[in-house]
Amino acid sequence: MPLARAYFTQLLLGTLHAALLLCLLPLAAGATLLLLPHDLLQQWGLHQWRSAMQQHRENLYWLAAMLMAGTLAWFYYGMGRVIVLAKPRWRTAYQTTTLLYMLVMSYGVAIAVVTATRPHYQQCGMYTEKLNGGLRHYRGEHFMVELCGTGSDPGRRDHIRLRIFDEQGRWRAVRYFTVHWGGAYPHLIDYARDHLAYFDASEGEDEDFVKLVPMPPTLADWISTRVPLLD
Repeated sequence: MPLARAYFTQLLLGTLHAALLLCLLPLAAGATLLLLPHDLLQQWGLHQWRSAMQQHRENLYWLAAMLMAGTLAWFYYGMGRVIVLAKPRWRTAYQTTTLLYMLVMSYGVAIAVVTATRPHYQQCGMYTEKLNGGLRHYRGEHFMVELCGTGSDPGRRDHIRLRIFDEQGRWRAVRYFTVHWGGAYPHLIDYARDHLAYFDASEGEDEDFVKLVPMPPTLADWISTRVPLLD
């Protein structure tokens, strides 16, 4: 029992220390903003800061991943100093519990980072009408195809969120793609007998710019709308 208490005590302390270490990145960013001239902060505004974060989102992911990797290595080292004191027959159980806990912790941090850096989608009514969304009928069911956007950037690229709701208003599917206003890619959603198609003008897309969503949406689509990061 004393070893079990020591293990869970170290687990609690390690979690608190890991949380403090992972907070270094947002705290450093906040401190940097405080050091910037007030006029510059007013000139940029919230929208510009959000746009800059979206533009460098991939770099933020890599930075968060490296910080998380270092934090996990340090966390496991601290736990290992307790696990090594356990009897050989119990070490595997302690190690497995620790690794599963680290996996859950990583998943929670990933959800937080992705949620914080996800674009702000708005003006759903306008985008739904403009991109040919709205109420559609498939196999005796009515579905609402909703589209929202972030607003076009200087290159006239617009990030779009497509969501599909059933007659009861339940969220059944979601997709994210990019529209290039004035570009060569089609803009309007296209509907077929058993699917709908949208056209993704994201960077790096070549011939595979046509994306399909089965209609009615599948069970996999329903699950992906409810499990964070699967969407």
